[in-house]
Amino acid sequence: MWQVKLITVIILLLELETETEAIKWHGAGADFYNTAAWLNYIPCAKDLVVFPAYYPAVLPLPPALSVGGFKLPRQGALLLAEDAQINLGAASQSCEHERGQAYLQPAQVSKWFDPRSWSSTPTTINAPELERVPCDDDHVIINANNGPIAFDLENVQFLRLGQLILAGASLSKQYLQELLQRELGQLLFQNAAAVSVEYYRGQLCGCHKDYERLLEPVCHNVETRCPVPHCVSPLRPLGSCCFVCGATLTLPSEHCLAEERQQLLKFIQQEMKQQQLEQQLQFHVDYVGSAQYGNHLQLIITDRDGYSERSVQFMHHLVAQRNHSTLLHGQAQLQLKFAGRPYNPNVSFFSVLLMLFCLVLVCVVAVIMLAHFMPQHPYLNRIPQWIHDPRRWRWRHLGIRLRRNLLFNRFDNAGAAAAANSAVGRLGVIGYAADRDELEVRERSFDNPMFEQEPATAATSEAPTKSPLDLLPANVEVGDLDSCSAEEQELTEINLESSESESDAEAETKE
Repeated sequence: MWQVKLITVIILLLELETETEAIKWHGAGADFYNTAAWLNYIPCAKDLVVFPAYYPAVLPLPPALSVGGFKLPRQGALLLAEDAQINLGAASQSCEHERGQAYLQPAQVSKWFDPRSWSSTPTTINAPELERVPCDDDHVIINANNGPIAFDLENVQFLRLGQLILAGASLSKQYLQELLQRELGQLLFQNAAAVSVEYYRGQLCGCHKDYERLLEPVCHNVETRCPVPHCVSPLRPLGSCCFVCGATLTLPSEHCLAEERQQLLKFIQQEMKQQQLEQQLQFHVDYVGSAQYGNHLQLIITDRDGYSERSVQFMHHLVAQRNHSTLLHGQAQLQLKFAGRPYNPNVSFFSVLLMLFCLVLVCVVAVIMLAHFMPQHPYLNRIPQWIHDPRRWRWRHLGIRLRRNLLFNRFDNAGAAAAANSAVGRLGVIGYAADRDELEVRERSFDNPMFEQEPATAATSEAPTKSPLDLLPANVEVGDLDSCSAEEQELTEINLESSESESDAEAETKE
């Protein structure tokens, strides 16, 4: 039985395509066996299908279904085919889960004037937003295999369309008007209390009878998703909610003949093929009807991969070659609009100033850091010292003052006497004093100019006859701590290892 109905619907669709050029399909929602329609998993043969408490939609069920049962909502409906078969609690070996509960996702309500709720045949890439919603003479098909059915007729005063096919059944104008007032119709079409149904069959010039009355309700759902145009002076074609970068041509028309539209399409395709721009440009040609401004044949040309002014150049080429077109030849009422040059809207004057300020700030910080670590540089030493020396910073109003660390501190020599009496001697270094032509013993510390060494000088003057070797402690390290150059000072290495048995050859070598 269902095969016969399917063949009938296909034949009906083929007949409809011969009468009209566009068919709008409801493409929103996920079907019953789609994982996106469930919160946890797809129900098996023994699973319980649980609806949300309120399910303001109609859920079409598959023709053959095996589940454990249904937990129906307080508000909602099920759509069954005439030959539907539902098996409750039947055993199945393909179940991956034990007996449980499968939870449905909340129903998604599609807005009638939202372009995302529809897909058109044939597909129009560059069509304005008003042509992506059901036109006044379009055949609307709502398939029963695309998940829950629910429409929001917000801001819809007249439900105008060519024909409505719901779940394989063609609804007449009178039946659809009565359905909107019933309880089932309230689930299918929300906010439909004061909506009037009107059917049109080829009586329009363009997509809608008057596109201006639908511009506000359609753009209400589109303007938040409009892309930012990357050009100066973007264009807004007739019937469009978003600005585009490209070129438009409008030609006043009185009768809206299909032959004139085909002539313009053929002329554009020939010129685009001659210029080899099929992969770089896209265009759209259709009539636009307005009760205030009249009827116009509109051409929209845009770039495919980013705006690069190829569309503008091609429009200039069409205008220059319009004498080769029977439609455009001699037309004095052509209206041309061109977008400006490309530019990035994310880069503004204030963003450029911010980038320059950050660049200058980084340079100043880098110069201050270099001046701190290279104070003797001939150019960096001109920077005031208080800028790169934090020890000179003072916040007197906060009562804070940084502690200044002196470069040299006096050594505490109090432990020298204790070290002299200890069993471990202090480590000394032998150096050669060139002015006195003798060896001297120095401590391992560097020569601190703030440490007075008068006692060491007095001890040296009292015993001048002692040999330098007698002054050496038990453990002495040989090294060079003099800052003189190699030409002013000779380094003498002395091996102080004591040995009671030295060979004669070693003694001669020392002499």
